[in-house]
Amino acid sequence: MSNSKNFEDAIKVKNTFEGNFTANISDKWSIGQTANGGYSMSLLAKACSEYLDHKDPLVISANYIDRVEFGLADIEVSKVASTKSTSTAYVSLKQNGVIKIFSTVTFTDFSKMKGVKENLKSEPIFDPYETCQQVPFKEGFSPKLEKNLEKKYCSDSIWWKNANKKNKATLNLYMGWKDGGSVDLFGLILFLDATTPPIYNKLGTVGWVPTLTLTSHIRNIPCPGPLKVIAKTEFITQNYIEEDREIWDSEGNLVGQSKQLAKLRFKK
Repeated sequence: MSNSKNFEDAIKVKNTFEGNFTANISDKWSIGQTANGGYSMSLLAKACSEYLDHKDPLVISANYIDRVEFGLADIEVSKVASTKSTSTAYVSLKQNGVIKIFSTVTFTDFSKMKGVKENLKSEPIFDPYETCQQVPFKEGFSPKLEKNLEKKYCSDSIWWKNANKKNKATLNLYMGWKDGGSVDLFGLILFLDATTPPIYNKLGTVGWVPTLTLTSHIRNIPCPGPLKVIAKTEFITQNYIEEDREIWDSEGNLVGQSKQLAKLRFKK
């Protein structure tokens, strides 16, 4: 089964009654013993897409309140407003009656969008795709979700070999499914939280970096081909750090952005 098909199956939701869905959280998209935040967000987006008038995610902002366990989860979508171009809703994910994620979303229809399109910032210049290095997968150490992802890092971003305090906390890499399949809007949501924490390029694998809040902006459906991803951290404040990401498609279009606040938890 293809990587994209595996992901499509992993974000399936079942409508139980008006605005309410159940999902089965897979351990194949995990960071340690919890579901990756981008994967969890994709599940919320899938439920919203099935329920709201508009089907394409535009903005999702989530608060990660508690650890998301593997297994059954309940998702509730509450409509707030619907206009000609967007639908807005509150969304929650609960397990055993305990709220794990609370989110606000705005959905649209990209096929009907019109208006000015202009990049005020140039597409990033990366090393050639063929010269970049795939992050090695180590059973029992690497996150399970990396079995499905191509993550080829540029020469300035080989964090597992060349972490150095003189480096920027920035990672430049190409991303995609390992089998080269196309990436849709829900895959973009995953990818916007699926790079290694960029602080590792400076400090090494110093600990765990759990997400507290994450806001993702989906700009458009990506063209086929490897995606260019930039992930960076510029500030650490009493162990709270931000992670900013941009994703550009193979035709030079910005297709996704995200900003998150995370907590840098050093190894004891």
